[in-house]
Amino acid sequence: MNDHYYHIAGLAGFIIAGFIFVAVGIRFGDMLTVIGSVVWIISCLIWLIPLLRTK
Repeated sequence: MNDHYYHIAGLAGFIIAGFIFVAVGIRFGDMLTVIGSVVWIISCLIWLIPLLRTK
């Protein structure tokens, strides 16, 4: 495996963690956690775009 796949796998883990934090925020009624987690997920997806582009 080259570094490209490790970067994608790491970002996938960050995105999954973001969804877990969204669930926790919803469960405890903490909207700041939900908003922060959504921003985190969107940022990770934006970060992922150049890695998924074909060359």
